[in-house]
Amino acid sequence: MNYRRKALWLCTAAIAMSLPAIVQAQDEEAVAADVAGGDEIIVTAQKREQNLQKVPVSISVLSASALSDNRVNGLEQLAQVSPSIGFTNSANTRGQGLSIRGIGTLNFSDGVEPSVSTVIDGVVIGRSAASFFDFNDIQRIEVLRGPQGTLFGKNSSAGALNVVTEKPSLYDSSLEASASYGTFNDVRLKGTGSLVLDEGRAALRLSGFRSTADGIITNTLNAKKLNNTDSWGVRGKFLFEPSDATSIYVIGDYGESNRNCCVSTVRSVLPTTIYYNGQTRAALLSAQRLGPLNREVTIDGESFNRQKTGGASVEINTELGGQTITSISAYREFRVFDNNDADGVSLPVVSVNNARQKQRQFTQELRLTSPAGEPIEYVVGLFYFWQDVVSQTQVKGNLVVNLPAGQYLGNQVDRDITTKNVAAFGQLTAHPTEQLSLIGGFRLTSDQSVAHFNRTILPGAVAAMPSLGGPAYISPTLKATDTDFSYKLGAQYQFSPDVMAYFTYTRGYKGPALNLLNNLTAPTVTSGLAVLKPEIAQNWEGGVRTTLFDRMLTLNVTGFYETFTDFQAQTYSAVLTSFQLTNAGKLITQGAEVEAILRPVDGLTLTGNLAYTDTEVRGLVLSCYAGQTAAQGCLTGNRQDVTGEALTNAPKWAYSINANYGADIGNHLRGSANLAFTYRSQVLFSYRDPNTAQPGYGLLNGRVSLETQDGRYRVSVFGKNLTNKHFASFIGTGLLDTSATGAGYTQLLTPDAFRTFGVEGAVRF
Repeated sequence: MNYRRKALWLCTAAIAMSLPAIVQAQDEEAVAADVAGGDEIIVTAQKREQNLQKVPVSISVLSASALSDNRVNGLEQLAQVSPSIGFTNSANTRGQGLSIRGIGTLNFSDGVEPSVSTVIDGVVIGRSAASFFDFNDIQRIEVLRGPQGTLFGKNSSAGALNVVTEKPSLYDSSLEASASYGTFNDVRLKGTGSLVLDEGRAALRLSGFRSTADGIITNTLNAKKLNNTDSWGVRGKFLFEPSDATSIYVIGDYGESNRNCCVSTVRSVLPTTIYYNGQTRAALLSAQRLGPLNREVTIDGESFNRQKTGGASVEINTELGGQTITSISAYREFRVFDNNDADGVSLPVVSVNNARQKQRQFTQELRLTSPAGEPIEYVVGLFYFWQDVVSQTQVKGNLVVNLPAGQYLGNQVDRDITTKNVAAFGQLTAHPTEQLSLIGGFRLTSDQSVAHFNRTILPGAVAAMPSLGGPAYISPTLKATDTDFSYKLGAQYQFSPDVMAYFTYTRGYKGPALNLLNNLTAPTVTSGLAVLKPEIAQNWEGGVRTTLFDRMLTLNVTGFYETFTDFQAQTYSAVLTSFQLTNAGKLITQGAEVEAILRPVDGLTLTGNLAYTDTEVRGLVLSCYAGQTAAQGCLTGNRQDVTGEALTNAPKWAYSINANYGADIGNHLRGSANLAFTYRSQVLFSYRDPNTAQPGYGLLNGRVSLETQDGRYRVSVFGKNLTNKHFASFIGTGLLDTSATGAGYTQLLTPDAFRTFGVEGAVRF
């Protein structure tokens, strides 16, 4: 039971770190009891509005101003302001993924769900790709760390992002708009209008955005700019409160993104790599300046990602006998068509590697919430989730065969998967004394997935594409079913009005997965390996929440020890040039999180967030990296056991420091300045492969604003990555650029890896 001793030590340490603060706070209890409402941060992490400092969950809140000050425009940039979040880039949005505490799901299979759940205005998003959208009219983002299945349900075994957008105001009409221009011709337009239709009863809110930016990568064959930005979206909301007891909230949204992305550039090549026609990779790429700063490609295939996302939801809240009944009904769709030139050269090796996907989902949640402040508080409910994903992928090229002009190898894979998830859930908090609270929660889940898989030879192809496809194959109907009982137990103690400590144990769950990768084979299906086991998380967590020195300092400390059994992992074999799905034996993540807000003088706010995350994998056997020797752990059969290694792209240390100052400067004007620094320590993107190491780096962002004191007009100058610190969001081996002695490597770069400047103007009425 060593892991329990570790959990106890970590949580005890977290509490011990704050003991001096507890003593100090108790001395100041009478003063601190007078709460300044403006200092409170309200969250809905437990499905009711609560002061953040009273919530026994590891949670951080990113406000709209924090996102704006740091020019965070989407989920993929959250790691720049929230140290416990990670993001791994990919050749398309379907393969991108978020992680929390180093844990996240990255894969191309339609049959595997993310481990980090994204919830927007109470609606769970079923596919990771549908979560990557431009932020617009955001009120706050709650980052919930650790398993959140008790109350958030679907795909939240590692954590959840609770995105809350602004509601219409029932009393004040308003209009606001902003426009910005920056490096790479980055243009962003946003507008929001809120209209009172019937004061106190009905209101409408409309918002929209348009974002464009030049690509940061140039294709030397045609001078085309790649990895650009081109997106737009609208959202409409209607709030109706026919009585004090009932509210109806209707939301509809739609957005499109049409990008020429997501292209990898070449860091290095293997001198011995020769293609089917005798040309070398080195010669084909000789015009490029290879290396970490390479912003050129030489490709003959197209690279694009066209996606459309939209949906509608209806939330109804009504009070009955002091209880609140909540119903959230939602339907959403996501469509994407993408392609990447996987070989990275100007030969048709694999110039077509595309996918067309359509996802539809319907969710229904019904909750009963007790009044706050009672001796027993509870939230109980029912949840239903239905999702259908249909996709078609194609791979086309010569690969390693020197075919006559006009001939090629190729596959087409048609697949579909329907998922149903039904759950009953609840959480009860009992208050036996004014200081002590006991917490118990549960979720009873039934999962069912049914899939079909059909791989054919692409029309016109002379044969199948090895590795990336395969011979024609129609699998039998694939099914995965499971029933699970997950739960949460804990205790919370309020030492004083401004000091709280808690300890919880949570068992999290993510349902079974299906292997629907292009290279699925009959032996994989008949052996049962096409169905991956459910992912089980166990999290021991303890923390202290304090507000000290007459509310001048907020200090929160959390310690955690978390394990994942049968984690659903995707690995890549450079030798087989294919992806593989497997259940990892066990993952461990443990550490501490510290969050502080200091308000030393009027107008100045200092914030700091630190995440120490020590991760370890056990029982995971995968292919050796190219050039790996026996002395470096490569075993017979080109396999390696990576037990004891840290998880990929999981920094041990990450922190952010932010300073914000604002003051009136006369002539009815107000000035403000923001300076932020974020650091992430070294990571590997592939187990043990030193060539995939991204050294630790820090990003410095700044913003200076001048506005009228009534808030109507504002102009800002901003800069990101002011020290021009370059970094890659992914590093991997080049396709077919491997041998027994080594490999060449590619990387994914984003605009955030370069210094940028810009100006923004905003108006509000």
